[in-house]
Amino acid sequence: MKNRYQSLIDIAGLIIVGIAVYLVGTALTDTSVAGKGMNSADFKQRVSYRYVIKSVEPSAKMEVKWGESGYEESSANIVTSIVVNYRGFDTLGEVLVLFASSAAVSLLILKRVPKKTFPPTQIMTSSVPLVNLLVFILGSFIILHGHLTPGGGFPGGAIIASGVILMALVFKKAFRPQMYLMLESIAGMGILIAGLLGLMYGESFLKDFFPAGQIGELFSSYFAMILYTLIGIKVAVEISNIGFHFISESKGEEAV
Repeated sequence: MKNRYQSLIDIAGLIIVGIAVYLVGTALTDTSVAGKGMNSADFKQRVSYRYVIKSVEPSAKMEVKWGESGYEESSANIVTSIVVNYRGFDTLGEVLVLFASSAAVSLLILKRVPKKTFPPTQIMTSSVPLVNLLVFILGSFIILHGHLTPGGGFPGGAIIASGVILMALVFKKAFRPQMYLMLESIAGMGILIAGLLGLMYGESFLKDFFPAGQIGELFSSYFAMILYTLIGIKVAVEISNIGFHFISESKGEEAV
């Protein structure tokens, strides 16, 4: 069967590579207005340009300067400006997708045949606390600096989840899933409350109604910091939930 379709697979692979080379070459040699980027006059008419200058108002400033204030929002990271502010409702949908995935794994794993696991070695029990200290610091740093640098609640939460899963593998008897369930519930309610407050004090659900602050400062874009913190907690707990279901020894063990 493999040899029968090998020629078709090779031809399909060549076609894909050819299309990729063509698209990359076209992008690199594009001399049209669309290829001139931010310097083109047409780009200033796009919706994305309003996101770059941090205001959807027609009378907005035409230049964003580091350390200034008075903008619609002050995320130095443009991606955060879009993900958390201008399309925050879509980000909420992504969180719900992750929650649905975690719940589906929890339901499917109930029928898994339990397997015997081996106790951790002395090296593991000695090194995991130190490794986890670095993992949790890195994850927290990425979450809290998501409005300044690439990162935020999703990658930071995934990093923290890796430390939680490692801790569950080594210190399973000391693991307390109920605490993580409570954290997930608080984070979920916090995101919902933030959205309702935006609807109450702003113009729409998840509207940024906090002071913007100065671009580049750690304590700026407060709404993004709060929302990313809540998302980071929820992502960390839900990924940990998936991992803990896989490493549990019996059907009777509770999961995160």
